Amino acid sequence: MIMKRIYTLILASLALLSSCTGNKKAEENVETLRIGVMPSVDHLPLAIAQEQHYFDSLGLNVELVRFTSPMERDAALQAGELDGTISDYTTVMTQNAKGLSVKLLSSTDGLFSFIVNPKSGIKTLADLKGKKVALSSNTVIEFATDQVLAKAKLEPTDITKVEVQKIPLRLEMVAKGEVDAAILPQPFAQIAQEKGLVALKDVLLPGSEETLITGLALDSKRTEGRDAAIQKLIKGYNQGADYLNNNEIAHWAPVVAKELKVDENVVSHMSFGYFSPITSPQAKSIDAVAKWLKAKGLIPNDYKAENCIMGGI
Repeated sequence: MIMKRIYTLILASLALLSSCTGNKKAEENVETLRIGVMPSVDHLPLAIAQEQHYFDSLGLNVELVRFTSPMERDAALQAGELDGTISDYTTVMTQNAKGLSVKLLSSTDGLFSFIVNPKSGIKTLADLKGKKVALSSNTVIEFATDQVLAKAKLEPTDITKVEVQKIPLRLEMVAKGEVDAAILPQPFAQIAQEKGLVALKDVLLPGSEETLITGLALDSKRTEGRDAAIQKLIKGYNQGADYLNNNEIAHWAPVVAKELKVDENVVSHMSFGYFSPITSPQAKSIDAVAKWLKAKGLIPNDYKAENCIMGGI
């Protein structure tokens, strides 16, 4: 009887050991993609997909590496520490033109607002003439500013561009009246409005040409031959976008507040628009960025804009 019990225990132990070994091997076979993100709206489908375990169910481990500085994010990508990033078209194209293997897999849904101090007298875009606008030079924010000015038939020289690289400082300078206006991404645009600043109506609307300027970029060398992992990334991202589109904000506000590092009350007042599935960047938007970068001498004149787009998604 004792020997039978010992035999049973041995069999049970071997079964448990085999199960643990099998699980360990299964975990080791799960591929990992490391994506660098900032506290911005355009990575929310990834964050939701992670929160809802969509990637887990697909057999993919997506590690979101969070940064507060785009320079640190880009340095990590260049050092080979990331497989991709949520970035913007100007950054990706500039990096690609310099020979880096970063390419845009998809556009993402960035949200921006043209914020003005109500004491500035700015009611429409035409009122920007002669005003001080805070921005960071040679970035997507300056590009968007120039695009918006063009819609109002204004030249970049019609305003005074004030160099302010840090977004929180840009917001405070508008609030104090040290500058008249600035383009701010969410959640800073909402925070600005809660401080009494004003967002120009019908400017930088979600999904407009001027807001389709951010994207999910991958290091094409690090992801070469990993098509299955990329397809799982795409599927999980799309599931995250569907969740955001089909559920009330109350269901996902806590996740957004954590990702954007703001209070849930701020999130509840934000307008998010539609979160698109993975979609190759529009040629029109890419060409506009390339033209702007070439005019500023930031990329060679013979650079082909399509070089920064991944094919076959």
